[in-house]
Amino acid sequence: MTESADRRRQRRVRLPGSHGRLVVSLDGTVLDISLSGMAVETQTRISPHRVLTLRLGDREQPLQLAGKVVWCFLHGTRSTPSGEQVPLYRAGIQFLDVLSPQARELLEFLELHAIVTLDTRIFGRFVVSATDPVEVSSSADFRVLELDAEGLTVETASGLDPQTGCEVELRLDHTQLVVRTIVEQATPPVAGTDHWVVRLRFTGLDPEARGTILAFLGGELGEGEGVPAGDPE
Repeated sequence: MTESADRRRQRRVRLPGSHGRLVVSLDGTVLDISLSGMAVETQTRISPHRVLTLRLGDREQPLQLAGKVVWCFLHGTRSTPSGEQVPLYRAGIQFLDVLSPQARELLEFLELHAIVTLDTRIFGRFVVSATDPVEVSSSADFRVLELDAEGLTVETASGLDPQTGCEVELRLDHTQLVVRTIVEQATPPVAGTDHWVVRLRFTGLDPEARGTILAFLGGELGEGEGVPAGDPE
């Protein structure tokens, strides 16, 4: 590694005007589903009124819906292969775009993939086949506070636990990046505010994405906007 490249990795830039979006997989299991909403089981507590992104079907052509959490409670615990006890939460999610074009697609999905329960009316509830993939994820907008070659610090309305994996959508100049990150630190809102400050570390950056980030940092640092990582404010 060259000396200049090493300096870029050790420095950060402030980007208070930049915004992006976090997508967090909740690793959930769908218990039942209808045209108005669904019930899920997850190891992560989902705060009521939180808006989620739901993806049903295969990854190539998923059906994507938005939903709002209306209730959530601790259902119990389960043991991991290592013997650790992890919590299990159950949550009810109300779809936000019922009777929209997405709702018609949802009906088609249910007709093709779902196992119908005793109530077979069109607005009855369904159990999704265990062989059909369902991804439950939460999305939240964020404002970038700082960026460096190892990750970024953001301000967001959603609280995240350390070690939570996130997909980050970020625009640098004219390039849109979608990268994987993990939460290193999350600071709750202070009095008078409603935003968390979250430090995210990049994981598994491909060469193209890393090159884009380093080139952006080099341009910003060349204008004298960089601050050495770890320096006092």
